[in-house]
Amino acid sequence: MLVTFIKGLFIGAIYGIVSYILYLNTKKFLFLISTLLVLTSCSKEDLKPPTCTDGDCNGYLELPYPIDENGYYHVDLSWDGQYYPRFSIDTYAEPTDPYWWYNETPVVQANFYTENTWTFQHDELPVVQNNRIYLSRNESSSNLYGKRIVGPIPPQMEGDTLSIKAVIFWDAGINYVEKEISLKIIVE
Repeated sequence: MLVTFIKGLFIGAIYGIVSYILYLNTKKFLFLISTLLVLTSCSKEDLKPPTCTDGDCNGYLELPYPIDENGYYHVDLSWDGQYYPRFSIDTYAEPTDPYWWYNETPVVQANFYTENTWTFQHDELPVVQNNRIYLSRNESSSNLYGKRIVGPIPPQMEGDTLSIKAVIFWDAGINYVEKEISLKIIVE
């Protein structure tokens, strides 16, 4: 962009000087104007490919539990085991265009957030870790894949609604894309 601006400024200055010198000879002046317009009207821009191959980065979360008509997942857990139960959220996202890969690998990550917490030995713990996971290639699909474990879930959370947000981030330098997906989960 800056190079194009400087080039245009330089050509404009040359145009002004040549115009002044040739202002008496109209035919030469019109020829010069038309030549300069042809040369400066088209400039090659350094076009980079879109962040994702199809132009729109898509991702989704999947839980192996039923979902009701209001969009709430119903997760039926059992507290009969030695440890508090857990469940997982599968994360899928399309890869970035190979132009944006690092070391021949697409860089797509998902960050998870929740306000649902429980207390264990005087510590307040979120039900989902608030850190990122990197999605990797999935042999059975063209999408990238990652898994986030939710839990442990204590018995006092039975009947509660968990709100979990995932922010999927497609790394493409300054052309990155970020999308947020929210889940509502009823613990049964």
